[in-house]
Amino acid sequence: MSTTVNRRAGCPDEHPGGPAAEVWRYGILGALEVRHGGRPAAVERPRHRAVLTWLLLHADRLVTTEQLVDAVWGENPVATARGRVHAAVSELRKTLRLGGSQPLVSRNGGYCLLTEGATVDVVRFRQGVAGARRLACDGDPAGAASALREGLSLWRGTALAGLEAPFAGAARAHLEEERFAAQELLADLELSLGRHQELVPELGAVLDRYPTREGIAERLVLALYRSGRQTDALAVVRRVRRRLGEEYGLDPGRSIGDLESAVLRGDPALLGAPRTGPRETAAIPAGPPERQPVVPSPGTGPSQAPEPSPALDPPAAPGPSPRPVAPHSVALQFRPAQLPPAVVDFAGRCAELGELQEQLRQAAGQAGARVCAVTGPGGIGKTELALHAAHRAAGLFPDGQLHADLRGSERVPAPPAEVLAGFLRALGVPAGAVPAAAEDRAALYRSVLAHRRLLVVLDDARDAGQIRPLLPGSGRCAVVVTARNKLAGLVGAHRVDLERLDDTEAHALFAGALGPRRAAAEPEATAEVLAACAGLPLALRIVAARLTVRRHWTVAAMSARLGDHGRRLDELRIDDLAVRTCFETSYRRLAAPGGHGRAPDPARAFRLLGIAPGSVISRPAAAALLDLSPRQADEVLEHLVDAGLLESPAPGHYRLHDLLRLFAAERAAAEESEAALRAAVERVTDWYLNGLVEADTLLFPGRPPAAAPAVPLTAYREDRRVTDGGAGLRAVG
Repeated sequence: MSTTVNRRAGCPDEHPGGPAAEVWRYGILGALEVRHGGRPAAVERPRHRAVLTWLLLHADRLVTTEQLVDAVWGENPVATARGRVHAAVSELRKTLRLGGSQPLVSRNGGYCLLTEGATVDVVRFRQGVAGARRLACDGDPAGAASALREGLSLWRGTALAGLEAPFAGAARAHLEEERFAAQELLADLELSLGRHQELVPELGAVLDRYPTREGIAERLVLALYRSGRQTDALAVVRRVRRRLGEEYGLDPGRSIGDLESAVLRGDPALLGAPRTGPRETAAIPAGPPERQPVVPSPGTGPSQAPEPSPALDPPAAPGPSPRPVAPHSVALQFRPAQLPPAVVDFAGRCAELGELQEQLRQAAGQAGARVCAVTGPGGIGKTELALHAAHRAAGLFPDGQLHADLRGSERVPAPPAEVLAGFLRALGVPAGAVPAAAEDRAALYRSVLAHRRLLVVLDDARDAGQIRPLLPGSGRCAVVVTARNKLAGLVGAHRVDLERLDDTEAHALFAGALGPRRAAAEPEATAEVLAACAGLPLALRIVAARLTVRRHWTVAAMSARLGDHGRRLDELRIDDLAVRTCFETSYRRLAAPGGHGRAPDPARAFRLLGIAPGSVISRPAAAALLDLSPRQADEVLEHLVDAGLLESPAPGHYRLHDLLRLFAAERAAAEESEAALRAAVERVTDWYLNGLVEADTLLFPGRPPAAAPAVPLTAYREDRRVTDGGAGLRAVG
């Protein structure tokens, strides 16, 4: 944006042209406000205000007509919704043409509101918060506090006030959370500057608005105590405890309990340093972890004392021999909020989501860390489910959320020591205080998280060994792990194993991503697309995305393209998303599990399973297909199940996901000789025929024997004798 930045405060100044400059100014931190050159521009109709607000929330990004329809009308749009959106945009263009140029433009079947040369209050607010963090990092808490106050002054009331569109509630809550986070950070800075008396009325007003916010309560307690109001400080703790119990059935976190104890015993450390330093929240973008600030105590400048580690050496109270403070009484420098955004059109997985949320709720209310493992093949929606559940449960973990991509599906996964270093810096440990040894980092990490309520999301884990060093040792913490393999070595974890979506869930996801009207307009073609995607969320999202950017394609046209099995995987890709690439990642990771005798090759087994007849194959039939002993076949098949490349619908029976079968057949054609493929098919075919002949002989002993395969295939059966016809038929199946 063409705004100038105040070098000290980090907040944008007015446009260079001055207050009277002919520029657009948009405001959503309150009721919607649109001004041009100091004059208000009338946007009076509720629908027009909703459309403009949605465009401002997505400024400088393409917004489709379907997205606007869903934003303005929700799940039940009127039949003329598209036309009304076009009419609203047309009227807005007339209003916004005052400046001579047209900031609201049409692009690729959608609309984009260009804000270059304009000012948007929420953008200025976020710039002010980011500037405050930089100033605090540079040892200027007074300048940081000034920048925050300037940013907070842009608020004119409740965000999106008076707007009643379906999207308004969630957007308003997110913006209000940003405001709260800035107020919390401002309180930390003011406490560090010794302005506790001035803070008491401000923090009291904020706590009245957010009565269960333990972070604000802690700061208010500290401000009251430093103001000589010990009784009032203890009353705040009691009030928060009562409200948490009444509204959520929860007790306060250990941190505020420790603070209460410190107030009761008159701990002198409370007078010398902030009980809680700046704590980061989801709404405030984090700066580089190694530059996160340590706010000095009142009376000490940044050059007068070494930078402390909040987990080891809290800022000391003035005096020759300050009393040491126990590690558990030292609050974190920041409250990390690292969760990536969740998809807005999440659909399906109701049972799994409820199960995961219940586990997180229990973790927040009970001592001891709890681990939930979300597993399944690539593209099945593990990350979406984990993040959706994590965002919903974030309020149960007031000390923050950590997130790491463990890169388990890549050739080189993230080393646990590297992840621990990032976590420690995010939790406020200065870069110079992070231990060098991985074991020491893990120990410090567990110490920092002891007595905390914090949520950790570990995405795309390689194996249990990568995860164990990243688990909290105690506290009311929860860990959500996603992985393609089953993580069998993660003892004690609650497991949520994802399989393909059922028809109802698949339709909900596809219709939500494409738009319910477009999906409902071609029900038969939609059903064909769902069948081609075989319940794989990644495939459904890719098809919906391709149709969204190809406005003139019908669903039937896409169905026809997917109907060609030979090119189906070619169609299931858009930009950097591709079903084939997702499968290739898992396929490249296959390694021999360590067999008995001749070690079975799981990659070869996977390839040959792609050409096996039928949708389900038994272990003996697979042994014939793969030319392995029953024991070797069992080993390699279970290895593929653990790797997320094979399903086991019943003991001793296996199947490939439909799209994985196509991929496996591709790899077989590319990597196996024609002779090898022909021999594999002949072996499994002879196996089935031999079993049928044996069953026929036992079922009808008086009938002349049918022709048997040239070579009996008893070597691939665990029990080579068939004693009755039913057993023979089961052996075949």
